[in-house]
Order: sequence, then structure tokens, then C-alpha cells
Amino acid sequence: MSRMALALALGTSVVVGAAVGAAVARTGNTGGWPSYAALFDAAAPAVVNVTVDGPEARVGSGFAVSADEVVTARHLVVDADDLTVLDVQGRRLPAQVVGTDARTDLALLRVGGASLTPARLGTSAGLRVGDAVVAIGNPYGLGHSLAAGVVGHVGRRLASGDDGPRVDFVQLSIPLNPGNSGGPVFDARGEVVGVLSGTHAQGQAIAFAVPIEVLLEGLPALRGGAHVSRAFLGVRVVTVEGEAHIATVTPHSPADDAGLRPGDVVVSLAGQPVRSPEELQVRLDALAGGESVQVSLRRGGDTMRTEVQLSDWARQPVVAAGMTLVPAPGSGGEVVAVRPRSRAERAGVVGGDRVRAIDGVPVRAPADIKDAVAGGDAVQLEVLRQGVPVVVQLAEAG
Repeated sequence: MSRMALALALGTSVVVGAAVGAAVARTGNTGGWPSYAALFDAAAPAVVNVTVDGPEARVGSGFAVSADEVVTARHLVVDADDLTVLDVQGRRLPAQVVGTDARTDLALLRVGGASLTPARLGTSAGLRVGDAVVAIGNPYGLGHSLAAGVVGHVGRRLASGDDGPRVDFVQLSIPLNPGNSGGPVFDARGEVVGVLSGTHAQGQAIAFAVPIEVLLEGLPALRGGAHVSRAFLGVRVVTVEGEAHIATVTPHSPADDAGLRPGDVVVSLAGQPVRSPEELQVRLDALAGGESVQVSLRRGGDTMRTEVQLSDWARQPVVAAGMTLVPAPGSGGEVVAVRPRSRAERAGVVGGDRVRAIDGVPVRAPADIKDAVAGGDAVQLEVLRQGVPVVVQLAEAG
């Protein structure tokens, strides 16, 4: 992280940071019980509730990084038509999305004339498993609420089928709920060390935060109005004797358009070596939709290079378990067709269903759904059918 990026991010927050540090030093405990009251009093003015009224109502959290800028989660606001923030004083203020990054699930909002109190931005580099952390946010729209916990793991990169950002998360053991996404995670000094991206729906009090360094690195681009998408290639690779062999190619995908075939061995992507599905995913994670990259392949005994125009991961229609899915706001995708006698038809999936979660894990794009069902295992789909939540069981393939 450069000194310039750090200075830009901390800009107007030095005075607030000093106040927070002093407050934490005075916190102590009462009768042997720890108290976070002073930390909350000092940090809460920087935290806001984020409300999206359309096209689908939802609530989340955010925090100020300057007098008129708020950081929150991209998945909360990416398709927002009407967006407001509510500060700790009860002021309800209109906001606009300035920049977004699908690779980190971060978004920057501008709140004109708000005179917000910026948070003090710290570092996650020194966090250790077991360190105390505090989150302040907007669970279930209840307003400024505090949750306390500890760091459960550092450098947690989720599996490639996950729908969230492609970063090395700080894993937290902390009781959070819907509405906390986009909110800040504070360390014992009252400094923001992470941005909450989501929870593990099948776990007990397991949450994931994007390290604050990721925000500091991307903040200049967000302020400049960048809207960065995640890259989509359209291949599934498997490791065979230490090499990345293409098992399938998605029809009409960038890989298909560039002439990649099943059986090809991917040697490198954008000049970086590829030896496994995990390495391919890491290479793609650093790229954005719309970029052109060179792929080096081995086909038979021949080595070849081809240029691939990557597309936006979130915009890809896919076919998965007999469902044809297209992107839909607030969900993983809308079912527009169901193949007869497919797993989806046998499960009772119908056209118009919007898939929101698979085995309790939220999905945010058709590509997520395709990844989640590609293995052929039995899974549970949570769908929205004509506005009503419905659970269907997708049987094992075969």
C-alpha cells in the first residue's frame, strides 16, 4: 500500500482517530466485565445505515471516509434506484453511487453536503487469531447496533464457487445478521480494520470482512467513478499430473469465442503460469470484465497463444441443472426456461423463479449457481416465486 493511498484515505480523519483512541484507553471494565461503551460512543458517528428502496427494498450498513463519502458493500447498492443513508443523529440523507468494484464487493457513495464524521482507518496486517473486534451496523434495519467477537482466521480465501469478493478475508467469530453488510469492523483502538461482506449461512456466528488495505488500494479508483466488474472466462479446468486441463467450455463464453476446447492444457493466463483450477481463479480474480488477455495453451503436441476478450461475470446467462438463468437484481438469477426431464424440472423449479441461495449460501449471479450445482450433488435451492420464498430440493445428478 503506498503512502499516497494511505494519506488519501486518512485525509480528514486524524482528529476523530485521536478521540477514538483516547476513548478506548478509558474504556477499562466495570466489576470485571469488559465494556465497549466508550468505543461505541466515539466510533458510532462515522457509521451510517444504508437503505435501498428500489428496485428491491433492502438494508445494510456503511461508514464515512470523508465528510461526504460513505463506503459500503457493492452487492447492497449496485442496482439501487433510490438510496438513502441515516446517520447516528437521525438525519436521513440522499446518496448516489460513485464507484463500485465487484472483485472486492466495495462501493463508494456520495452524500452531498452531509458533513459526516469520518472513521479512522487502521490496518489489518497485525491482526491475530483471537484478537477482539467490534462491528457497528444496521442489523434487520434496527439502526446503530454493536456486536463484539474475535478474529477467527486471517487470510481466508473462499472456494471458487463462492459468490463473494475475491480477496483474502479476515474471518470473524461474531454474531451478525442481515443488514450488517457494508459496515465497519473496529479493532480495540477504534480503527476500522475491515468491511463486512457477509456471513456464512450454515455456520454459527461466522462472518467475513474485506481487509481495510483492499479498500485503501481501491479507493482512488472508486473516487474516480470506476465500476469494475469481475472477469468471466467460461471454462472448467481440472488438475492432471500437475497441469490445468480444460474439462468443459461454456457455450458462447469468451473461451468458446476464442476457440478454447476441452482437452486443451492452460499453460498461462496474462503471462502468469497456471497449473490448477485454483491458480486459474487467482489469475482471473485480478482481472476485470472487458479486458483482453493472452492465454497460452498446449493442444496435442503444439503450443499456441490466443487473445481472449473477458466478459462480466455478473452478466452471463448460464444453463445449470436444466435451468436457463439470466441476471436479476437482488438474486443469483431468474429462471427463464426449464429443460424437460431435467433435475430442475423434477425439483419443481418453474420459469420466473429467482434463486437467492444454495444450501444456505447467498448467490449473486448466474455463474455462482452454475458453480454450486456443477458437481451434481443434491442441494437445496431457496427461490423467490411471485414474491413468496420457496425451498426446493435439487436431487443428485444421475
